[in-house]
Amino acid sequence: MFKVLRLSLNMGLAVLIILSALIPAMTVSAADNAGETAIGDVTDPGILPDSGFYFMKSWGRNLQVMFAGSDAEKAKLMLTYSNEDALALQKMYETGKYDVGAKHAEQYASQLQNTVQAMEQVRTRQGENASEELVDKLEQNYLRQQEVLLSVLEKAPEAAQSGILNAIENSNRHVGAMIMAQQGETALQQYQEQVNQQTNNMGQETKIRVQQRLEVMHGQATQSSGSNTSGQGVMTQHTTQTQTQNQTQTQAQQQTQTQTQQQLQQQTQTQEQTQTQTMQNQGVRQPNTGSGSGTQGAGNKNKGK
Repeated sequence: MFKVLRLSLNMGLAVLIILSALIPAMTVSAADNAGETAIGDVTDPGILPDSGFYFMKSWGRNLQVMFAGSDAEKAKLMLTYSNEDALALQKMYETGKYDVGAKHAEQYASQLQNTVQAMEQVRTRQGENASEELVDKLEQNYLRQQEVLLSVLEKAPEAAQSGILNAIENSNRHVGAMIMAQQGETALQQYQEQVNQQTNNMGQETKIRVQQRLEVMHGQATQSSGSNTSGQGVMTQHTTQTQTQNQTQTQAQQQTQTQTQQQLQQQTQTQEQTQTQTMQNQGVRQPNTGSGSGTQGAGNKNKGK
């Protein structure tokens, strides 16, 4: 029974794959504009999100991942899908379908996140050696994806840029975390420098918007408005310097707190000593008062005599 079910699923998968290849040619020429752009091995986004047959593409992807031979194969498939989604996003914006494009930007970011999670599974289950090639491929492909997204962002009207900015911010965060886990902080800094180099090639206004998103993502403080106007916002390659400054400030605050506590302790001790001396002085004065009264009493007795 299980063999029959599996055979049926394989046949269905084959049909979906064939249809996925044929339908774009019958309905829309999906690669008219995007065919000149390549991300990794992908030059054609396939069925576009605005097509009535797009659900078949989603089914085909799920079946391919389900029957992948290993975790590494799943990760490679997902990376391919994220490349297709980036090209499809480019196509949507180039044809002015910004509403569909904004929704697809969320799907692209989600697909890339799933790709990173699949690679993380390979790393945790099989070790860093098994995932090293995957992470290298992820970094190369994502830098190309971001280049495509930035070109789309450059041409999109300001009202339609939010979806692309969110996609860049979210995907950059996930890829950076994977590089950090696999290759360490030095590799992450090199990757961030490449990202910054890509943004430097953009127009001034768009560049500032992207930099601000990446600054917030890395938890950096926003520069003054004058610095932002000149395009000199805090770049991600200064993350280490910012962390060092934060550590220095924290240490200075701790030292200040320690000094303040010591001063309070000294003041408390001084107050206690003052109170003690006051009490001692009061204790000395009372016997003197008594003796004085005694003297006066003795004088009265003498007068009586």
